[in-house]
Amino acid sequence: MAIPRLSPAQKLAISYYKAKLNLLNVVSPSLAAYEAFDLFTRPYGNPRRKRKSGWFNKAEPLLLESNGLKLTGFKWRSNPANDRKVLIIHGFAGSVGSFDRYLGGLLHYGYDVYAYEAPGHGSSQGNRLNTLLYSRVLHDIMGAHGPFDGYIAHSLGGLSLMLALHENPPIQKPLVALIAPATESTTAADKFFEFLQLPDDLRKSFEGLIKKRSGKPLEWFSISRVVPEVNARILWLHDAHDTTTPIADVYPLLHKKLDHVHFYFTEGLGHSGIYRDNKVKKRIIEFFSQDTVANEIQPAESGF
Repeated sequence: MAIPRLSPAQKLAISYYKAKLNLLNVVSPSLAAYEAFDLFTRPYGNPRRKRKSGWFNKAEPLLLESNGLKLTGFKWRSNPANDRKVLIIHGFAGSVGSFDRYLGGLLHYGYDVYAYEAPGHGSSQGNRLNTLLYSRVLHDIMGAHGPFDGYIAHSLGGLSLMLALHENPPIQKPLVALIAPATESTTAADKFFEFLQLPDDLRKSFEGLIKKRSGKPLEWFSISRVVPEVNARILWLHDAHDTTTPIADVYPLLHKKLDHVHFYFTEGLGHSGIYRDNKVKKRIIEFFSQDTVANEIQPAESGF
């Protein structure tokens, strides 16, 4: 869960939820865990009303049913027509409209571009989003439109994508641009519980609920766990001052020196500003403009 800047009304709501969860934890720890998870997976702000540029008037509308939810999607065809495809995956409380700046370059290099609004976002059905649901949605998108030659994923979308690719290995190595991915779910939970000042015993119940629902412990939802085995060529972009998905979670992967993962670091762009930056956009488009031969993909330069 990313923590946004809050208005006075939102601060009041947070105080309400903090008091409610602490009281519920005294009366019924299991109910408190349920309510905490419900809040943890509820997109903040209003991701249904985020504006989209004129690019979306030119898109072919798509509709897909996944996990009992009807999801809204978009497709842009390259000109001249090509058989290469890229899927854009937005983050928690994000929007596919935020990635319109990438469309021109991808189409220029012969990629058809696909994008879907996640459950609870845009015009898609649903009102909650978590990693397991999102990875299942991506699996269904891949089944309907794939195989994809590349992916651009931000934040929770990056974690969900990596889990989906690990569970369903692609036959050929796709190009994957991970922008400030949610590296460790435990870190997101840490920030959530610290933000609301919730007690440790509620955290234990919260993690127990996740394991009961998914069959997996919270730490299983981790890019660090799967990335060594994911069959892809990966460009990982992260900002040194990202307070939502901290770069400290990335350092252990740097020490592993994985041949198929190359890093591009920035400074001062934050969690959302990074994908809006022109230099970052240029680096990603260059990544996708190269021939899909592994040894032609060179390590990205560090920004610091």
